[in-house]
Amino acid sequence: MESKSATIRRLYQEGKSVSAIAKELGLTYQRVYNTLRRAKLLPTKEGGEPSPEAYADFIAGLEILGVELLEVHAKLERSPQGSKRFGPPPDGLSTFGPTKTEEGFQAGLELRLEFQDDEGSFGFVHLRVAARYRCTTFPDEALFQVFRERNLPLNLWPYLRVYVDFLTAQMGLPRLVLPAMKL
Repeated sequence: MESKSATIRRLYQEGKSVSAIAKELGLTYQRVYNTLRRAKLLPTKEGGEPSPEAYADFIAGLEILGVELLEVHAKLERSPQGSKRFGPPPDGLSTFGPTKTEEGFQAGLELRLEFQDDEGSFGFVHLRVAARYRCTTFPDEALFQVFRERNLPLNLWPYLRVYVDFLTAQMGLPRLVLPAMKL
């Protein structure tokens, strides 16, 4: 039989809030909160980041099941003239997710690149890629915030680099190799 502490930890890892667990088990909020705090599953109060131990445990239990190309939009609106520039707009790289799946969750990156020359914009590439992860703990907001900054780009940036290289070559443009991700 599972102890109350083990049940609390399991329910939290399944995505239930502290309040929902307390109500379901007939316990006080403080009892559930303290149990999760001792297990290092809750974010610290300073800055809202998870403890290094909690994040390490989350990462250790993570497995990439697959990467999917969800969306591609590429358009060459006219032949480029003169010098060419390729660059992302200010919001060129963004994250999305996490979305709960049967095995764990899905999260991804969206990249928007604009192609410009001496006369202005002449084309673009927009891509969305997502990874499916197996994990026993659905990431709460604090865990996912750290994951989206550290691990998600490292997992998916190589795929975006390949797609951009391929698409620019297919568009008859000089091949564009995005730089390596440096965090």
